[in-house]
Amino acid sequence: MTAPPLVLQWGRERYMLKYDDEDLRDTTLGQFKEVCREVTGVPSNGMKLIFSGATMKDDSSPLAYYGIYPGASVKLIGRKDGGEKSGPVTEEEREEHAIIHKIDDISNEAMDRLSSRMQAYLADAQLYVDQFLSGAMDCVNDNAFAQIKSSERKKLEDAYLFINEALMQYLLKIDSIECPPNADKARHRRRQAVRLLQSWMDQMDAKKSSVKQAEATISQ
Repeated sequence: MTAPPLVLQWGRERYMLKYDDEDLRDTTLGQFKEVCREVTGVPSNGMKLIFSGATMKDDSSPLAYYGIYPGASVKLIGRKDGGEKSGPVTEEEREEHAIIHKIDDISNEAMDRLSSRMQAYLADAQLYVDQFLSGAMDCVNDNAFAQIKSSERKKLEDAYLFINEALMQYLLKIDSIECPPNADKARHRRRQAVRLLQSWMDQMDAKKSSVKQAEATISQ
């Protein structure tokens, strides 16, 4: 199962970085800053990285220490050395910036609304497999076991349907945004947003399939 990418937000820019659980345990904040420097050009000693509203300060601590998980969003604050001169903004550039802003708004809304729900679903699905399909509750009488199992299974299914439907709606919103022929940055941003949401759907589907496979194995 492919982990969803870690999202690095820098102003209006958004970068998708591949980090799974093992990477997050092995990568220190200092090492991650170097990766951020490579993709943004912001000096590592002049950047501030924020996760869940808190600034991460200890460069020797692994990313997992800060509670970062695959699919999480990390905000970067900082400027490139010397800055960049900006000339007159054309009408086409203003239009492209507006499109990028719209894509970012949809993506941010999806992450704010669904990220924690998705992580909860993945954790609950694994707990369901561990508790109800591995014999961990053999001490419970058959009737009570069946009732609890049925209730928990329904909660999982309801959560899956809610998240999957919401992700589909956000994907349709992003896909419906039209980019002018020369709006390469906007098209790139749209592709990034679609890949992120699609990776979440893939992860949800993979976990649902693993639950069904476990159920089928137990019933044999």
